[in-house]
Amino acid sequence: MDAFIRFTNQTQGRDRLFRATQYTCMLLRYLLEPKAGKEKVVMKLKKLESSVSTGRKYKIDLCL
Repeated sequence: MDAFIRFTNQTQGRDRLFRATQYTCMLLRYLLEPKAGKEKVVMKLKKLESSVSTGRKYKIDLCL
């Protein structure tokens, strides 16, 4: 747990975590979109992906 906290305390570590989350959402959306009955899950993934993307951009802007 301490290693995870140290990793996320670093700017690069946080960005990698956000990027991994964002790309995972994209992959899950891609896999679930063609399936019937998964519209709610796909919408939640889209919102999460958008939020994570915005958070990454905001954090990068703060660092510059």
